[in-house]
Amino acid sequence: MQDTSSTKIMKLHNGTDLCFSEFGRPNGKPVIYFHGFPGSRLETQRFNHIAAENGYRLITIDRPGMGLSTIDKKRSILSTINYITNLADYLEIDKFSVMGHSGGCPFVVACAYLITQRLTGAAIVSGMSPFVNPETHVGMMREQLIGSKLVKIFPPFASLMMRITRMMLKKSDKLMEKMIKPLPEVDKAIFRDPVSGEELINSTLEAFRNGVAGPALEMKILLNSWGFELKNINFPVSIWHGAVDTQVPISNGKLYAKLLQQSTLKIFEKDGHHSIIKNHFGEILKTL
Repeated sequence: MQDTSSTKIMKLHNGTDLCFSEFGRPNGKPVIYFHGFPGSRLETQRFNHIAAENGYRLITIDRPGMGLSTIDKKRSILSTINYITNLADYLEIDKFSVMGHSGGCPFVVACAYLITQRLTGAAIVSGMSPFVNPETHVGMMREQLIGSKLVKIFPPFASLMMRITRMMLKKSDKLMEKMIKPLPEVDKAIFRDPVSGEELINSTLEAFRNGVAGPALEMKILLNSWGFELKNINFPVSIWHGAVDTQVPISNGKLYAKLLQQSTLKIFEKDGHHSIIKNHFGEILKTL
């Protein structure tokens, strides 16, 4: 369910909207969180109490084209960081930490590349690493690998993939079971739980509030060159990954650890893509 009480809109100079939500402690240590792909600001609603108990102010944007944020057809990984600095200025926040999950992690490392002077910490969880590097493909599900390669060859295919994703999230339990079939049991349990399953599905569906164009554009952005090299980042980044993750296999976390100059990799042997952030969110926050 959408938490309208925490939803805020920032009007940008060009008249477009950037939507964001805040959770946790209003005067706490600021952490800007990058939701997964596809996803929305509602992803962090379930962590409200953890952020509050630990003294953090958790800020999550709908990236342009998702949720209630206006699409930016010229957007790139690096240009998205301008939205982050604009938001921080708008909220009168000088320094902040960044944290991301899955498809949100490229934006975390882009911050570590571009705006180190404003960062106090950075964490990537179940992070998608550069698809252009073949090491990323190790352990990836066959269907996912084929779909991603098709999008690179024929970009309009991204819209079809997003329509299918939206349909599966909206439809019957039978379709949902088909979607989660490749996941490890720890992740299946989260989707099958009435509370956590509904939270995840609703926060993902919110990405499609204004159609599939925004998510489809981001899919193409994520799968192509990010515009910078991980090896050129000289800022401490903590990496958290589940060993049984099937959506973003452990090869991604290891690639980040290999290429980033200052990084620590923590592998959780029994966790998957979704269970790791559910089970360890507070622990990750405390390292920022």
